[in-house]
Amino acid sequence: MAGRTERLEIRISPEQKGILERAAAAMGKPLTGFALSHLLERAREIEERPRTRVLSHRDHKRFLAILGSGAAPVPALKAAARRHRGRIG
Repeated sequence: MAGRTERLEIRISPEQKGILERAAAAMGKPLTGFALSHLLERAREIEERPRTRVLSHRDHKRFLAILGSGAAPVPALKAAARRHRGRIG
């Protein structure tokens, strides 16, 4: 791990701090170490999720209409597809 040169500051309520302090104490960890380990764990879970896009019903219908129209893809779309293939192999 690289040296610790960055700082993260958050404001929380006294109740929230109490909950975190009790949880850290129950785990036998200092508050900062407890909080950081759990923040990183959750952030890594989120980072590893597949990225998906959810379309509205209107956009979904439009997307299907475009796919079914037989229109040729525009050059920007072709370039994006090439970049994507290059990234995923």
